[in-house]
Amino acid sequence: MKLPDFGAPARRAWENFNEREKKMMTALGGTVIALILGGIVYFAMSTVGDLQTENENIQAVLDQVGREGPRLRARAEERRQAERRYSNRAPALGGFLEATAHSNGLTLREVTDQPDEVANGFKKRSVRLQLPGVSLRPAIDFMAAIENSVYPVAIELIEVEHFQAGTDAFNVKMGVLAYDRVGAAPGAPAARPARPTADGTAGPPAP
Repeated sequence: MKLPDFGAPARRAWENFNEREKKMMTALGGTVIALILGGIVYFAMSTVGDLQTENENIQAVLDQVGREGPRLRARAEERRQAERRYSNRAPALGGFLEATAHSNGLTLREVTDQPDEVANGFKKRSVRLQLPGVSLRPAIDFMAAIENSVYPVAIELIEVEHFQAGTDAFNVKMGVLAYDRVGAAPGAPAARPARPTADGTAGPPAP
């Protein structure tokens, strides 16, 4: 069985063209081929460019993660330390501050409890107190002892004024607060955890 020659009509049409028409058809065919090849090259280059840009973006993200890694790990560790610290509920602030002041050779005056506040699963207790006619060194040691406590307590207010001009005697007013996790029971810890945040402030762990 003889297969049909599908190219025969095209050959007959070509043979019927005169020289000028053949030149025009040849030029047209070349133009079409050039356009097709150009489109293929453009598509390939565009795809390669897109892949290169995507790879550069991915690498930039990986580099950023690498640079931020130590800070993120430190932040996560601070949060874990804060969680451990908040498990140690502070005792009554008045008694705690009296004992801390006594250990630094100081006597408190006018320790006044402030209204409690509850928010986000924590209760904030705070007091106002005065240290009359004290030298700065024991006052600073007293503040350091509060900030370095094993409990989630912090100083939120400090006012210092001369008790007597020309002397190393000052009146110091302070506000001290404690954060309790709602439902946590008071108890002394076995060891002192680190401070909850880089700046030493007490409160719910940073998100």
